Amino acid sequence: MASKVYSWNEIGTHNTRNDIWVVVHRKVYNITKFLDEHPGGEEVLLEQAGVDATEAFEEIGHSDDARKLIESYYVGDLDSSEKSDKTLKPSIHALHAGQSSSPSKGSDNTMLYILVPVVIAVAFGVYKYTSSS
Repeated sequence: MASKVYSWNEIGTHNTRNDIWVVVHRKVYNITKFLDEHPGGEEVLLEQAGVDATEAFEEIGHSDDARKLIESYYVGDLDSSEKSDKTLKPSIHALHAGQSSSPSKGSDNTMLYILVPVVIAVAFGVYKYTSSS
């Protein structure tokens, strides 16, 4: 029996907590039932919802058991005519969020991590300056 084949458009619609699909090595997995059980928390899975999660899956160094477990959620394959690379992620997320693909959520977080310490340092400097005068 041939596997079901899915396009990015179809996979991308499965991007919510109640219906989450990911693609790992061009295989499509419906991991909705696994969301609450994931040892790393549901947030890391939700970030990969509806997109190619291969890089994230490999970077974390999943065990052989995890690799076997994900196979139980297999629902089909990515259409062979579809590209499978990380350059698709911003455009797919933007498609579902209704936003442009230019600034990403990650760049907002990076700016926050830089801005907070700078604001604290400036506030401390102002406090020290005004209290010594």
